[in-house]
Amino acid sequence: MAALIREIILENFMSHEYSRVPLKSGLNIIVGPNGAGKSSILLGLAVALGQTYTERSRRLSDLIRRGKDLGRVSVVFDNSPRDGKRPIASINSDTIVLSRYLSRDGNYWHEINSRASTKGEVMHLLRRLSINPDNMLIIMHQSMIDVFGAIDAKERLKVVEEVVGLKEYRDMILEAREKLSHSLSEEEAIKSLLEKAQETLRYWEGEYQRFRKKQELGSRKRELEIELAWSKFFRQMESVSSLEQRLNELEGELKEVADDRLRSHREEQNWEKRLQELDFEIDATYQRLIEQERAHAEAEARGKILESLGKSFQKVRDEFREILAGFESDLTRAHRAAMEALERTKETRSRLVAVKKESERAKESYINARVRGAVLELKRELLEKEISEVRSELRKARRELEEAEAEASKIGPRVETKRKPQEVTDELKATTIQLASLADVSPDVERMYLSYQNTLKELQAKAEVAAANRRRALEELDLRRQKWKGEINKLLREVRVRYQEILKRVNATGDVRLENPDDIDEAGLQLLVGFRGAEPQVLDPHTQSGGERTTAIMCFLLALQQRIKSPIRAIDEFEMHMDPRNREQMMTEILNSMKDEEAQYIIITPGRLVNVEGVPNVITVQNIAGLSSVKVAA
Repeated sequence: MAALIREIILENFMSHEYSRVPLKSGLNIIVGPNGAGKSSILLGLAVALGQTYTERSRRLSDLIRRGKDLGRVSVVFDNSPRDGKRPIASINSDTIVLSRYLSRDGNYWHEINSRASTKGEVMHLLRRLSINPDNMLIIMHQSMIDVFGAIDAKERLKVVEEVVGLKEYRDMILEAREKLSHSLSEEEAIKSLLEKAQETLRYWEGEYQRFRKKQELGSRKRELEIELAWSKFFRQMESVSSLEQRLNELEGELKEVADDRLRSHREEQNWEKRLQELDFEIDATYQRLIEQERAHAEAEARGKILESLGKSFQKVRDEFREILAGFESDLTRAHRAAMEALERTKETRSRLVAVKKESERAKESYINARVRGAVLELKRELLEKEISEVRSELRKARRELEEAEAEASKIGPRVETKRKPQEVTDELKATTIQLASLADVSPDVERMYLSYQNTLKELQAKAEVAAANRRRALEELDLRRQKWKGEINKLLREVRVRYQEILKRVNATGDVRLENPDDIDEAGLQLLVGFRGAEPQVLDPHTQSGGERTTAIMCFLLALQQRIKSPIRAIDEFEMHMDPRNREQMMTEILNSMKDEEAQYIIITPGRLVNVEGVPNVITVQNIAGLSSVKVAA
């Protein structure tokens, strides 16, 4: 069920300021003089649908009407229910409006029913509507008819396949071919492996016979190998015992160093505490010295004052003898106080010097204690490192002892022996000389021989499966090729009859030919045409005139119409090179081909409509003072 276009709305698009182009089912003809803005309508439709050709061939911002910053093209699809179902059931609306906005700053975006949509969402919607805007047979701009006639026959076939819905058959062939390629690669790889496995098995079969002979001569060697293994185990036991003894010695030495370090640490703490006490005493002595010097200075000053007063009182000694006696007594006491303060200051200074000396000795003792502690700490670290290494060696030796015991147990039962490994090895070498001719035989010969037997069987089974897969892939590829070829031939049979009928009405003959039908990569579609009794020739720019090529291609497109899946087809100025008679005949053929069709066909033509009746919708476009206007003709 197709969703046809109700109308195309152009806003600030090229020469259209605001134009609404109503469309109906069947044939819609847009007419008007050159430069009126007819092609702008088809271009607007292509832009709205996101046609790749349009976007690659021009800058979309150049399509905005001059003097405007924003343009918009909207395509209104009819989504009203038919027999109770909408064409796009997921959109609950009678219309679907697909809009494309063009901004002068280069930003472009889509909207579906006024909701911003991604390019992927737009393509998904168009696929559901069976519209592929990138197929040149759906929207044919000016000169595209010539392009279709000039393209490679292989490309022309692909275009036709896509537009009539046969592309999936080609895709299925390519998929089957890829599957066959994978099957062939897989079969070839398995064959290569199978050949190598057969060759390898023959080698191991010979080695296996030598291995059996070697087993018969290896009994004594086996005994010696067991003895050698247990001899290594006993030697390893001695190594473990030696390391354990060394570890005990080191741990005892470490304990002594730890005790010395503890004593050194205590001594260090004592000297550190004594240093703190001496520092405190030095600070206190400094304070006392400062106070005593201040007291001595004050006593001296007072004595000088009293001595001066005493000299003054000498003159009046007789009158003030008693007062003088008091001053002399005070002066004596002041001198005594000054002397006592001086003595105390000297004692404090002496004490300060003594405390400083004791502090220096304490610092030296503290440093010596720290040095001893550091030396002991280094020794402890070295011992711990050596102990760690010995322990690591011991763990390794014990592990090797366990491994040696396990290895020896694997080789054979425990054998008490006092011989050194070298002694057993010497005897083992002597025995090995007897087996020199078989020395290259691997002990894994039997396992390898049986393994390659199993591998060969597995590969033979895989080869059978791969061959079956290859046969199925070939059958599937051939079936799909036949299906594609059958569908293409069926299409061409139908189109050929219609093509020849239409050509006959323009006084021409022709054919539609499938080239290289057995090779999908080289298969192509050729159109043949001959006018006015001439023998049909392959359509090309050198054989027919421009008008003849255009007429032939239009005949082919009209013959193809009933098989095109898209409900919308549009073509711009198809009659550019046609003579008036062929133009009128093509218009008649187009009108006849659209009878009883639900699809929409949009024809843009600059020519005047002559002898054409029954066109459902004729739209005229005029340009007045640079502004296009659209009207529906009565």
